[in-house]
Amino acid sequence: MALLNGSHSLLAYAGTIVGHETVADAIGDERCRSWVEAWWDEACRQLPLPGDELDAYRAALLDRFANPNIRHALAQIAGDGSLKLPVRIVPTLRAEVAAGRTPTGAARVIAAWVLHLRGLGAPVKDVNAERLTPLAEGTLDESVGKVLTFLDADLPGVREAVLAAAQELAASAS
Repeated sequence: MALLNGSHSLLAYAGTIVGHETVADAIGDERCRSWVEAWWDEACRQLPLPGDELDAYRAALLDRFANPNIRHALAQIAGDGSLKLPVRIVPTLRAEVAAGRTPTGAARVIAAWVLHLRGLGAPVKDVNAERLTPLAEGTLDESVGKVLTFLDADLPGVREAVLAAAQELAASAS
């Protein structure tokens, strides 16, 4: 589920920021696909499955995501990120940091969510919207810090990785 759900969250936030409306549209964008692959690389390191099984599952997900007959709206997937990211993204982020690696894939998902909270991409629809609004205020660096604190993920090197990903993504916003 980490591969499917985590990449859905990534596409929901980053994909809408760069102008896509559906999973199929976003995965057809080489840039978005490379972001998904980077997330999967990190998430796969945390899964106790043989590499060939993970490769087959990744290929099946790409086929599913690319199917234009499945009109899975990114704005719908983007809802309730405050509930989804702590279980979909943060465990992989923590594991990567614990292993001494910079979690660039996980950082990109969080960066996209920060930008989402700041008004880029899909509209914010979250059960915790009142708590999230103040997180988006201030400079981008301040927002990143507040979001990482909210997610209990302000770990060494993470803030810098999230901020860099947010700056890069904001520069490519549609």
